[in-house]
Amino acid sequence: NFFPFISFKLKTVQHKLAELKTQICVTRAFVDSCLQLHEKKRLDSATASMAKYWASELQNRVAYDCVQLHGGWGYMWEYPIAKAYVDARVQTIYGGTNEIMKELIAREIIHDK
Repeated sequence: NFFPFISFKLKTVQHKLAELKTQICVTRAFVDSCLQLHEKKRLDSATASMAKYWASELQNRVAYDCVQLHGGWGYMWEYPIAKAYVDARVQTIYGGTNEIMKELIAREIIHDK
């Protein structure tokens, strides 16, 4: 077992993993849709901003939840989750902060009215 300290038999752990998997799959489908739009040169900035904002926020939530599942081991550099947790934070900053992404999304909403 790769995670000997996590009890996968606990329903709370199973449910958390199910939630994370579902959120990741839904996000991946949205990002894939954005890639298809981009290839057709039909991806607008608001939709791209939504993808960046949502995916980077999800990465932070997933990393946080996985650290929680690992308990104290989640903060030890020997485990990949510690690095993933630190790396996730910067994604909300790269390529424009998520606050800027929200501004771009809101601008389109207001413009459409």
